[in-house]
Parts: sequence; structure tokens; C-alpha cells
Amino acid sequence: VRHPLGEHSWVDLTEGFVRDAGQHFDHLLATTGWAQTEVLRYDRYFAERRLSCGLRPDATAMLRQIGLHLEAAHRVRFEGVSAILYRDGTDFQGLHSDREMRWLDETVIAIVVLGQRRPFVLRPRGTRADAVDRVPAGQGQDDLVLTPGEGDLLVMGGAAQREWLHGVPAAPTDRPRISLTWRWTSRRGRPDTNPTYYDGQHFSDGPSMPGRRTRSP
Repeated sequence: VRHPLGEHSWVDLTEGFVRDAGQHFDHLLATTGWAQTEVLRYDRYFAERRLSCGLRPDATAMLRQIGLHLEAAHRVRFEGVSAILYRDGTDFQGLHSDREMRWLDETVIAIVVLGQRRPFVLRPRGTRADAVDRVPAGQGQDDLVLTPGEGDLLVMGGAAQREWLHGVPAAPTDRPRISLTWRWTSRRGRPDTNPTYYDGQHFSDGPSMPGRRTRSP
């Protein structure tokens, strides 16, 4: 099902894309080297409320087959696969766009979601910098709320990363969720040169520190 996001952006949702999704979920949950990412804010590191890991595109037969399908369907070459684990409903990801890709006018971001169904919220990017904080994800007048899970495939395309925000808000569940993400950008158009979320924020005269770091959970 395609959901148009204005003239230049779109999001597709394919339900039941992965067969035997429960078995693949159990395998990835048990065998992936999950790590805790910490982001520099105000000269301190704050842990994100989720775990993550980079995966080889051919780490499993499922990942390899999904990658081949995506490249055939969209006729582009994707980067490696990133995995995110939401351990329960208290883990979340705030509204954001994948601005670290820099070139945002023509992108494809494919996400396979295994495990618990939870809201996936898309919100048009506004002109007020505080709009994200004032209105909770999923409650905005123009929010689009999808509920991928259990092997569904969600694909955002076009200028969605420049024109829209997306996120996974906290939810009333004690069950885990894994998202697997493939990304591509044409590297055409005007690059976004603003600092990204992972560039960190320094406010002291002390030594410069990296914007993010990882550790064992």
C-alpha cells in the first residue's frame, strides 16, 4: 500500500513480507552483538533508549535475499544493514529524519520490522523548531501513523528525509521489536550541511569528544 507524502515523497507498507518472521526474529535477537549507543549532549554522554548493531548484508540468508529483492525492486545499490532493538515499550526513537545521509532530495530507506507491532509515526517537517516537543508523536494534526511488525516491510522514498520526520514512540508493551534498515541516496541535489543528531554538542573549553560512542549494554 502506497501512502503519498506530498508531491515529492512517499511511503510504502507491505504486510507479511518476511516468511517465518518469528523464527528470524528469535535468531537475530539471540545472535546479534547488540550495543548501547551514547550521544554527546552538553559535554555529557546520554544513552539512547534502544540498542543497535551494524550487520553484513550477507550475514544470514534472510538478509541476503531481502537485499537482492530491494535492489531489484528499486534498481539502486543499498549500503549495509543497520539493526535496532527496542527491548520493550519504554525503548523509543524520537521524531527525526536521517540527515546523516546529507543528500536528501532523492533517497530510499527500507525497513523490515520483526517482532512487536508498534506505531511508526511520520510528520511533515514544520517551520517551528519546537513543534516536535510540543505535540507528542502520533497526536499531530497531520501525523501519519502506521503499525509495522511481524515481518512487514516499510519503505520511505523520494524527498521524505528532507520533508518529513519519522519515529517510534514509547508504547504500552513488554515485547521486543527489531528493525532492519537499508539506505540509499542518489547524492544529487543540495546536501544538508547542518550538524546532525550524532555530531554531538560541545559547550566547554575541554578537549573535543566524538559525537557518539558505543558500549556493551
